[in-house]
Amino acid sequence: MRILDRLPIPQSDAIAFVGAERVGLKRDEIIVWMSVSRETEAEWNPALPRFPVIVDTGHTHNFAIQSQHLIRWAAIQPATMRPRGHLRHGNKRLPLHAAKLWLHRNLPGEMAVSADSPLRLLVNYGIAVYPDGEHYPRLPLLGMRAILSNRLHLTIDGARASVTLRTPDWRTRLHSWLG
Repeated sequence: MRILDRLPIPQSDAIAFVGAERVGLKRDEIIVWMSVSRETEAEWNPALPRFPVIVDTGHTHNFAIQSQHLIRWAAIQPATMRPRGHLRHGNKRLPLHAAKLWLHRNLPGEMAVSADSPLRLLVNYGIAVYPDGEHYPRLPLLGMRAILSNRLHLTIDGARASVTLRTPDWRTRLHSWLG
C-alpha cells in the first residue's frame, strides 16, 4: 500500500502553517506530515494536530523533535511521556520517550495531505526529544530506524523530484527478488 504516492520534493523554499504558526520549508527537503500521540492512545484520533517533518535518511534513529515543537505542535509535555532511555548526540545524552507516530498520506502527485487515515509507525525505542534552546533539529526528523523497522520501501525519483513510500506488497517483493 502506498503511503506517499509520488510526493513532490519542493524545488524552492516555501511556507507551511501549523495552526497559525508560519514554518519555513527549504527546497530539496522531503517534507511529510505527521502527528504524535501518547503511547496510551488506543487508536488514531482525527483531532490530533499535523505538522511538517523532514524525512532524513542520514538520521539513524526513529524520530527527533525539539521539546518546544512537541509542546506547541503536538500539545504534549515531554514530562508526561514514559521514558524509554537515552541516546547520544555529540557529547549530549538526550531522553527517549514512548509515543505513537502517525504518518499522513498525500494525494497522489501532490503535497496535499489525504483525508485517509494515517499509517501508525512502530517506534519501539521511542522518540528523541531535544531540549529547548537547541537549534537542531530545525524541524522534526523521521529517521532511517523508523523506515527500516516498519519494513517500508522508500523510492526517490530524482528525474521527477518525487518520493514514494509504501508498505511491503507483491510489487516490492518482486522488485527485491529481481534486484
